[in-house]
Amino acid sequence: MELRHLRYFIAVATELHFGRAAAKLNIAQPPLSQQIRQLEDELGTQLLARTKRRVQLTQPGRTFLREAQAIIAHADDAVAKTRRADRGETGHLSIGWVPWSDWTELPHRVNKFCLLNREVHIDIHNLNATEQIAALHSGLIDVGFVLRPLDESAPFDIGPLKNEIVLRHPLVAVLPRAHKLASTRYIQFSAFAAEPYITFKRDSAPVFYDSVIRLFQRRGFLLNVRHEADHFSTVLGLVAAGLGVSLLPFGGGHAITGVRYRALLPRLPTVDIALAWREENQSALLEKFLKAMQR
Repeated sequence: MELRHLRYFIAVATELHFGRAAAKLNIAQPPLSQQIRQLEDELGTQLLARTKRRVQLTQPGRTFLREAQAIIAHADDAVAKTRRADRGETGHLSIGWVPWSDWTELPHRVNKFCLLNREVHIDIHNLNATEQIAALHSGLIDVGFVLRPLDESAPFDIGPLKNEIVLRHPLVAVLPRAHKLASTRYIQFSAFAAEPYITFKRDSAPVFYDSVIRLFQRRGFLLNVRHEADHFSTVLGLVAAGLGVSLLPFGGGHAITGVRYRALLPRLPTVDIALAWREENQSALLEKFLKAMQR
């Protein structure tokens, strides 16, 4: 039994006339009659009661019609969903998320993508850069927002993965509102380096942590770490409480009461987020997501 047998039967059962059903199916009437007889033989029951003047459904025929219509509807739905998936209109997308991405414009870009693609399911994984690269290689995630080192000369080995910068934020000094340096527009790095520092834990953001360490070292200072936290909001909370200062990427969207953002001199490098993915992943959904994020 094939789907075409079901479609033939549904046409005859709906029209209750072999000639009209054949015309609807765009086939000749004799082959249609033959296909219906073969279907009845396979089922071992009569589906249609035929006379010279009329065609009627038998009781088994009525039951089979309901089931056949459900099967065809399900098959048509499967075909439609497959074609939408092939066009990148539906499916699942697993995304790697750096610890402080929710304080940038990235959630707004992802939200806009989701509003335009409502049948796409997004699965977010909070992973640091090292974990994201491993997850991409293993296929755990489809795409990741990977933090690049602040120092362009620093190693950034992601193997055969493709990557492209999609977000660039300035790195700024973060100070308590009442801090003695908060009243100046620009802060000398030497004055800032002497202050107690609040940092991300290295396990949470190894690339960012190592980059900040090198940043201080290149300027001839040791990082005066007094406190550590594993999330962006916690660092800001500790700064607001007056426990120290920090360096964080500033996207303009994370104003916190009790915190001031100031530029340092000499100027600090930008914090770059790169979108990374496996080159062999040729899914239309991923391609659509990449284009949305690159805009």
